[in-house]
Amino acid sequence: MVIASVSPIHEFASIENVNCVPCGNSNDSQNWLKEIKLNHLTSSQQQQVLELLTKYNNVFAQNISDLGECGIIKHTIKLMDDIPTKQKPYRVPYNLKNEMKNQINILLDAGIIQSSTSPYCAPVLLIKKSDGSFRLVADLRKLNSRTIPDNFPLPKIDEMIDQLSGAKFFSTMDLTSGFHQMSMHPDHMPSLVYLSTRDYLSV
Repeated sequence: MVIASVSPIHEFASIENVNCVPCGNSNDSQNWLKEIKLNHLTSSQQQQVLELLTKYNNVFAQNISDLGECGIIKHTIKLMDDIPTKQKPYRVPYNLKNEMKNQINILLDAGIIQSSTSPYCAPVLLIKKSDGSFRLVADLRKLNSRTIPDNFPLPKIDEMIDQLSGAKFFSTMDLTSGFHQMSMHPDHMPSLVYLSTRDYLSV
């Protein structure tokens, strides 16, 4: 089935800037619309884009508390056996204890993680990012070593391009925090448990 066609581009529109939607707290859910640069479009096209974005404003996350959930699939983890993998927590430097506590509280308050009594357990640590902030990550290497590989054929790029034939507009969408927005199948949630210095937590 052909859903699009490919045609030559005779003129490239100059884009002034590519912006990210701010994810900080905002009292006005429309504020982020003002940050989007649409100068490369005509006035009529700009209005159409803004109307579309306003109509579906609820799908754009403003902060971690309204990330939403991608429920297209329920992620599953196939293990080689039923023997739980369990590790001791890593030592957290004293100057980072409050940072880890704050990040865990944010995830708890947002409903992204919850307390757990699962026999599985992976340690967590803070990784420093290029901007100086820290990312909370779980070391799941031991669990990964017990996971059955999931081999899935990737689509061919040329065939994907063929399917775009005839399209006039192209856009890309991304999850603000994909790792925290993919749904887990309830039966597989116990295997994704990590241990902070104070509690057992699961996604």
